[in-house]
Amino acid sequence: MRIHTVQLNLADFDKGTSGLSPLEFTIYTRLFLAAYERRLPDNDEILARIARVEKKDIKKVRKMIEEKFKKVDGFFQNSRTELEKEKYKKISEKNKENANERWKTKNQAMPSALPKNENGNANGNPSAMLPSNQHLITNNHNLKTPTPFTRGEGVKKIGDLVGGVGKMLKVIDITGQLSGADIIEIQRVAQGWDIENLAKVYVDGINSGSREAPRSIPKAFPRWCEKYTKGQRP
Repeated sequence: MRIHTVQLNLADFDKGTSGLSPLEFTIYTRLFLAAYERRLPDNDEILARIARVEKKDIKKVRKMIEEKFKKVDGFFQNSRTELEKEKYKKISEKNKENANERWKTKNQAMPSALPKNENGNANGNPSAMLPSNQHLITNNHNLKTPTPFTRGEGVKKIGDLVGGVGKMLKVIDITGQLSGADIIEIQRVAQGWDIENLAKVYVDGINSGSREAPRSIPKAFPRWCEKYTKGQRP
């Protein structure tokens, strides 16, 4: 799991580092950020490379490191980064479950009309493969296989994508496609806003025809959230 963005309480961070020397602050900050993506071994040479300082500098601030980080099985851990990583892991797993459930429902709703081989795949016909943007179609067992959305056609309305049938999107059709990184980005650009409520406004706009369906919800929705919430309170 790769974490691209983290939330930082500036007041808490300033208070927690106010007593550090410039060297201690530099080393602590770099180790703190590195702890989100890698383990920190109890090894002065490796810690020096991570913090981009000399080995002798690590030895100078050893006491600070051992106060700010807890040693577990030969590695240093920071309580804050461990809590955040666990939170991001749960978000990522939840979105993966939503995506798997969504694909399962869609596969039931849109069976291929082509004969399948012994492996369960359509017999060598590339037209049997749904395009990547087909994730816009939601669970409706009465729908026929929708018209493929190909490059060059321009952005289409939801009704166009399902062959003229006015299929209504749901909030899960938006949130179910967001990765942990997408959610973190939305939390950054729309601080204090409820993502599901934002998704409802977004979906209502598409369903009413006042907003066109995007090619990629994970790309378009966070940008829309930033524009929609800019200068407004939750």
